[in-house]
Amino acid sequence: MKRFTFLFFLTVVLVCSFVNCKEEPKSKVFTISFLKGEAEKSQEPKSLRAYDILPQSEVIRTAKGASLDLASDLGTMRMLGDTVVSLDALTQDALSLTVSEGNILVKAAKLNKGQSLKVVTPTVVAAVRGTQFWGQVNKETETGTFAVRDGAVEITRKSDNVSFTVEKGNALDIDPKNKDWKIRTAKQGELDAMSQIDEIK
Repeated sequence: MKRFTFLFFLTVVLVCSFVNCKEEPKSKVFTISFLKGEAEKSQEPKSLRAYDILPQSEVIRTAKGASLDLASDLGTMRMLGDTVVSLDALTQDALSLTVSEGNILVKAAKLNKGQSLKVVTPTVVAAVRGTQFWGQVNKETETGTFAVRDGAVEITRKSDNVSFTVEKGNALDIDPKNKDWKIRTAKQGELDAMSQIDEIK
C-alpha cells in the first residue's frame, strides 16, 4: 500500500511539473551582415567587423559616415553614422532595440502571430509588423521622426500611452515638448533616404 501511495504521489508530481513547466524563450544573436566605416561595441570595447556575432544587451555605436547592418530572424536594421543602439532583446518571437541617438532603417520580416519587433526611443515605442521604415532620434532634445516606406508602424508616446498609426508614405515628427503630434506626408528626402532599405540583405 505504501509503495502504491508513493508511486501515485510521484506520478502526480511529474504530471503537474510537466503541465506547469513552460520553456523559457531562448535568446538569439545578431549578425553584422554589412559594415562600411567604423563601429564599436560597449561591452569589452573594440572595433567591429562584418560577420561579427553580437548577443542581446550589447550597445553598438557607429562612427561618422559609417553604415552597419544588423541581421536577425525577425528583421534587419541599418545603423547610419553617429548612431547608438542597444540590443535589448532577441528571441524567436520578439526583437527589441533602443535607439538613443542617430538614424536607423528597419526592414522587418513578415512576422507571425505572437511575434513582435519594437524600436524604443527616449520618447516613444514603435511596434511594427512586416514593414520598412526610417527612424531618427536627437539625443539632446529627444525629438525625432519616423517615416514609413511600406506597411505600418504603431508609435506609442511613453508619457501618456497615446498611439499613432503611421502608414506607407507618411511620417510622424516626435517632440516631447509638444503634445499636438500630427501624421503628415513623408518628405521626398525621407523617401529617398529610405531607398537604402533595398540594399539591406
